[in-house]
Amino acid sequence: MMGDTITLDDTDRRLLRLLQAEPELTLREVGERLGLSHTPCWRRLARMREAGVIEEKRHIIDPVAAGFDITVFCAVRMNGHSRGHLEEFEAAVAGIAEVVQCYSVSGDHDYLLRVLARSIRHYESTVKNALVQLPHVLSISTSVTLREIKNTTDVPL
Repeated sequence: MMGDTITLDDTDRRLLRLLQAEPELTLREVGERLGLSHTPCWRRLARMREAGVIEEKRHIIDPVAAGFDITVFCAVRMNGHSRGHLEEFEAAVAGIAEVVQCYSVSGDHDYLLRVLARSIRHYESTVKNALVQLPHVLSISTSVTLREIKNTTDVPL
């Protein structure tokens, strides 16, 4: 959750780059690499966590290795744009496990969804049992990916 907006200095950016590149480092090792003692390093991290710059620690799982061979992008067009329609759609899409990302977008469509599936049959089931049930949807345009070229969670600091 986003806290107060903060200004990141060069040391903050170096710290964040280091955490992205080598998340297994201990706080002591991070401090040593940056030339900081434990306390200033910890304070910087705490400040950035509180401000929402650092969201959370997680393990990143490769979807293909976990059995999700299909990645699909769905461009959704809504049949109405009232606040209620959008809030109902967003609440409903949040409850579909196979939808791993959802963005409100500008242009010809209203939302872009990234959907994971174990197979085309699994995706078809997700469409029939979840996506077409989403409220206030006018149309869904689907693109099945052929190959992933780049996928990163790193922020270019």
